[in-house]
Amino acid sequence: MDGRQQRFVQNEELFRRANERLREDWGRLGIERASQAMFLCECSDTACREPIRIRITDYEAVRSDPDAYMLVPGHQDDAVERVIGEHRRFLVVHKN
Repeated sequence: MDGRQQRFVQNEELFRRANERLREDWGRLGIERASQAMFLCECSDTACREPIRIRITDYEAVRSDPDAYMLVPGHQDDAVERVIGEHRRFLVVHKN
């Protein structure tokens, strides 16, 4: 993996950790898992602040694959990741 790819992965890991904290917060607030909640796009752009509004159960389904990231459509970089799932509000990608 080259330096660019390593930076992408590090950025995406940062957003993933933030989303895990959000999921925990939704649970503490009593938000039901079938309810929609806001999560962050897990793309490699550190300036990205676009939210993804999905059900908590959908977030957990993506997270069940430790190699999967969820992105706003159009935020994927085909040079370093491949789309493995397309949903109405988000894409699921794996690193190449």
